[in-house]
Order: sequence, then C-alpha cells, then structure tokens
Amino acid sequence: MKKIVTLFLVLVMMTAVFAGCGKKAPAVDTPVETETGTETGTETKDKIRVGISLPTQREERWVRDKEQMIAEAAKLGVELVVKVADADTQEQIQQVEAILTEGVDVLILAPNDASASASLVDMAKEEGVPVIAYDRLITGTANLDYYISFDNTEVGRVQGKFITDLVPEGNYIIMSGAPTDNNAKLFKEGAMEYLQPLIDSGKINVIAEQAVDNWEPENALKIVEAALLKSNNKVDAILSPNDGCAGGAIQALAAQGLDGVVPITGQDAELAAAQRIVAGTQTMTVYKDTRDVASKSIQMAIALANGEAIETNGNVDNGVKEIPSVLVAVKIVTQDNVKEVLVDSGYLKEADVFK
Repeated sequence: MKKIVTLFLVLVMMTAVFAGCGKKAPAVDTPVETETGTETGTETKDKIRVGISLPTQREERWVRDKEQMIAEAAKLGVELVVKVADADTQEQIQQVEAILTEGVDVLILAPNDASASASLVDMAKEEGVPVIAYDRLITGTANLDYYISFDNTEVGRVQGKFITDLVPEGNYIIMSGAPTDNNAKLFKEGAMEYLQPLIDSGKINVIAEQAVDNWEPENALKIVEAALLKSNNKVDAILSPNDGCAGGAIQALAAQGLDGVVPITGQDAELAAAQRIVAGTQTMTVYKDTRDVASKSIQMAIALANGEAIETNGNVDNGVKEIPSVLVAVKIVTQDNVKEVLVDSGYLKEADVFK
C-alpha cells in the first residue's frame, strides 16, 4: 500500500510539471485609457506601461504632441495611459494620482502649473516611478529625473532679436505666457535680453506689459484692446509669446484696421499662424518640431523603464537641482521661408497653408 501511494504522488507531481511547461497564454487586448476614450493595445507580460499627463488640447501643438506620442508608442510596442487636464491644475493632480494607482513604469508629465506639479513628482518617486517633465519644466523638487523640451530661453531670444531688429524704437506691447508655466518665464527672459537695453535707453516705450492667463487668445485680445485704447492706437510692435496669443492680438488690431501694419511675434508654427504669415498679418513664428520631442519622450521612457542610460545635451535648473535635459533646436519662420520650413518638412500641408 505504501508503494502504491508513493507512485500515485509521483504521477500527480509529474502531471503538474508538464502542465506548467505548456504553451504561453496568448496576449489579450487591454484598454488604454485616454481623455477621450480607449485605445486597444496587446499586453504581454513584458510590455512597458507609460503614463502621460498633458495640460491641454486647446492648442493645435498639444494635439500634435499627443498624436505623435500615441503613434510612437504603437510603433515601439508601448502601452500608454493618457490623460488631459484641460488647463485645470486640480484636475491634473487627480488624473496623475489615478495614473499612478493604475500602475505605470514611467510618467511623462507636462505640467499645467510648474510648481504645483512638484508634489506629483514626489508622489511618483514614492511609488518608484521615474518622471520625465515634458516641454514644461517642473520646479521645486529634487525628485524629477529628466526634462525634455526646446531651449526655451533661446525661443525668447529669437523673438526678441527679430522684433527689435525690425522695430528698434517705438511703442511696444509686451505680453508673456501663463504665470503658472515656467516656460513663459524663460521665453520672456530670453526676449528681454534684447528689449530691456532699448527700454533702458528710452528707444522703446512700453505701453502695456502683461501675462496672458492660461495662454488664452481671448485674454490676449483684451490686453491689446486696452493698450490700443490707452495709446489712441499708437502701437509700433507687439511681443506675443505664442501663436494663440498672436491670434487674439491680431483680432484686436484688425478691429482698428491695424492688422498687417503692426509687427507681431509668435511661436509653435500652428496652421492658423502660418496662414496669417502668408497673409501678412502675423510677422513671424518660432517652429518647434514637436514630432521630435514627442517621439523622443517615448524613447526616453523605454530607456528609463529598462534601466538604460539616456543621452542628454544640457542641464536646466528647476530651483532645487540641475535637471538632466534633452533640448531640441528651434527655427524662425517668416513669409520668406514658410514653405521651406513648414511645408517641405512635412509639418504642414501646402494646400492648407496657401489656401
């Protein structure tokens, strides 16, 4: 009887071993949550999962960022959890908390509020999740791992040099971006390297200097309307921080018959801005190829998840430490090179720009 029992137990153990050596279970489709619904990806045991929190989809460039991130992740077999805060800091906080609860290997965070997002980075650190600040620097935390963006001070320098070369003296309206966005601070610092000496010498007279809350074109329109009223339409140039604000400013100028008369800056190379440049109502924009930054951010996330080194080309001070950074070059766009830079590169379609 003892031998029979022993033989039976051996047979049971062998059956369990052979069952464990069977074929791997097939991959299953797993919903990947975005702010608009779901996208389906094939999840396997080794698939990297990346959380992405974006501040807005109100501006064309942020729509492009999201689309490129999703395309790059699909190409490289990465699962995404994407959420958009719609310019609401509290909403972004809740969304990031949800992303971390769901479980991700890396978090890519483009903050709506640079300083308020420090707590989200610290929270991710506690969960063992590395964080890449995307396009906008996150300030006030030593736990941020990497930053990817453009050289934002250089963007401001490009704008400042262009407008002061074109209009070295006269009445200026100076607008800057949202006070909660650290990039806005950098853009203005770069531009003021060229404007401030002319202001100090008395060549430039600033009739209005104001930040545009939430980067909203409507707020830019109001700033320019008030400045035009105050100066009796005596405005010679406008420093606008981006294309959206430029659009609002140009709307105010058009109401006074000054569109195409007063030079104005921009950035982001949005389609509407390219059309205005062709029409002559916007003088320039700064082209930042977000396709490069979006794709690179996914590649960085994969490297971080795999514990691999990331090649950087700079360090940016976030108020607590120097953050290892990947900074992408920018280009100026005017009527003279809009086709070469924006159309020939495939960024925009010729039929759309020159319609």
